[in-house]
Amino acid sequence: MFSILNEIKDNRHIRTTGVVTASIGTAASIYVLVAITGYLSFGDNVVGNIVSQYIPNLASTVGRAAIVVLVMFSYPLQVHPCRASVDAVSKWRPASKRTQEFTPASGSPSRSSLLNQSSGKVPSRSKPEEMSELRFAVITTSIIILSYIVAMTVSSLDKVLAYVGSTGSTSISFILPGLFYYKISSPDSPHHQRLMKEDDDEDYDGSSSESGDEAGSPITAPGTWRDAWNPKAKGRQYRRDLLRKLSLALAAYGLCVMVTCLAINTYLNAQH
Repeated sequence: MFSILNEIKDNRHIRTTGVVTASIGTAASIYVLVAITGYLSFGDNVVGNIVSQYIPNLASTVGRAAIVVLVMFSYPLQVHPCRASVDAVSKWRPASKRTQEFTPASGSPSRSSLLNQSSGKVPSRSKPEEMSELRFAVITTSIIILSYIVAMTVSSLDKVLAYVGSTGSTSISFILPGLFYYKISSPDSPHHQRLMKEDDDEDYDGSSSESGDEAGSPITAPGTWRDAWNPKAKGRQYRRDLLRKLSLALAAYGLCVMVTCLAINTYLNAQH
């Protein structure tokens, strides 16, 4: 998501939302189409890999070739963030009390660049050193070897997709977004404090200008802007607290879904 925000020419919220909606909608439409046609063709006898059930012909050959192209180009795209994540996790150390007030610079660089575009600059740690060539080669080789072992050992694609969907999909869709928002919206978070300060400044400027227009002078009477600002601030604070609780509830819900899916997949695989 951060890469899209950095690379897209018009990175307004409505534009990025349209890009994400179009990409996810297209992928979901293709998945639904394949699922419906598979069940219409084979009914209850459908297996995890629908393409393998069709007799060899031109259409099935094109489908198998499309899967080959998909795997060939998606594997490098998956190895890149996996390597970066392994490198970041291996370098992670607990932050001391002195550095807790600073923004971690070891996270996503695009995230840091996006946050630093505003006028209020958040202090950050020194830029992390680049990954050495030896470390790059070792991590990449390890990922390739492990993935090759999994590919040669596991013969059932539906089992792999079942476990990946149970863990990865629930984490990305429910658990991680809820935990991220809960952490960022914490009153002790520097990003939360900066965003609150910007909102307060906007409310103060807007209330001051409205009061100045009514009085015919930029100087407002004592308490005028405070009376107009306080209800907005209380309402915004209530919404923030509610969203923070809902984000934690979303993460808990995702955890329940993941445990349930893992238990069902394990039980079904044991039955077969």
